[in-house]
Amino acid sequence: MHSTGTENWDIVVVGAGPAGAAAAIAARRADAGCRVLLVDRAPIGRDKVCGDGIAPHAVAELELLGVDAVRPDEMVPVVRLTAPGGLSASAETRAPGYVVPRARFDARLVRAAIDAGAEFRQHRVASVEQDGTTVTLDGTLRARTVIAADGSNSVLRRRVGEPANRGRALAVAVRGYAPTPDGVSRELVIRWDRQRSGGLCYAWAFPVADGTTNVGYGLSSAAEPHDRAHLVARLAALLPEYALDGVRLTGHTLPLTIYRPRPAVGRVLLTGDAASLINPVTGEGIYSAIASGAAAGRAAALHPLTAAARYTAFLAARFGRQHRQLRGLYPLIDLPVVLDTVVRAGARNRRELDRLLEVGLGDSSFSGRDVLRFARAARG
Repeated sequence: MHSTGTENWDIVVVGAGPAGAAAAIAARRADAGCRVLLVDRAPIGRDKVCGDGIAPHAVAELELLGVDAVRPDEMVPVVRLTAPGGLSASAETRAPGYVVPRARFDARLVRAAIDAGAEFRQHRVASVEQDGTTVTLDGTLRARTVIAADGSNSVLRRRVGEPANRGRALAVAVRGYAPTPDGVSRELVIRWDRQRSGGLCYAWAFPVADGTTNVGYGLSSAAEPHDRAHLVARLAALLPEYALDGVRLTGHTLPLTIYRPRPAVGRVLLTGDAASLINPVTGEGIYSAIASGAAAGRAAALHPLTAAARYTAFLAARFGRQHRQLRGLYPLIDLPVVLDTVVRAGARNRRELDRLLEVGLGDSSFSGRDVLRFARAARG
């Protein structure tokens, strides 16, 4: 494998989150002889700032890869959505969601990748060079395909010339773990802010099995203000039942699908947050990370010469309609009446709430009939 100081691999995956681990697992499942290296700048078990909610769609994608990454005590089957005006809609989902701290969840996925035959190594990637047939990282790691799964601040994305998200296409958030108050229902809670600042603007509370709750608040980076003090103040205002004194709040960014880079640049495939695959309405990105990572891994393992085209076609087929629709609808959520209307419809009709969750947590999109039903349910 060593030649003039350079290691040769079939696939190098950069980033060991859900997208990267899924890519490594899928590549090895597709071709057991494929030499896959999974690298991350941090050791296995590092924390990742996130809401920690694992949607049933993500669980189903992992099951297709033969991975069981959630436990029964981590299940949270009820979702509650609260509109800016205060109206709530809640229901038990058709398939349960889970809440798993990312340090734990991601470690499980990396170990599944290792069990599948991938090699893991702690390594910080700084440079990328392509010659048309291979990609070389840092002058020492050469592969026929590189999969970029290195998150919202992707180094690989910048190195291949794709600009980062900004403005309304980028959200900023803070999150921490607060003690779960006595008497609080075990639900996945999203509360949209009545102080609309433009774009995504909500608080969440996702209960962890250890007696704490992952609490956070996020909004568009185009909003004013969007500094840390404002985020913390709105978090406290929207989740008054949680004691935040002494809670360590950490910030992060969410590149939203309303602006996306090219999915593939040469032999570098962008996945997950590095590909801006975060739903702009809910902030959900784990499902799309797993789905995109798995597709990139399979394409790279089975069709190395045409992996870029096949992966790009997959994303268009799986997510294209939703991305186009949400990009068009996104400006409407600036209006509180819009979110009030859709949550009111969900509160009056379980079918409408299910559709909201399918679009917010999966890869579905709204049909014309959905819009008519929302209007009727909101009026009725």
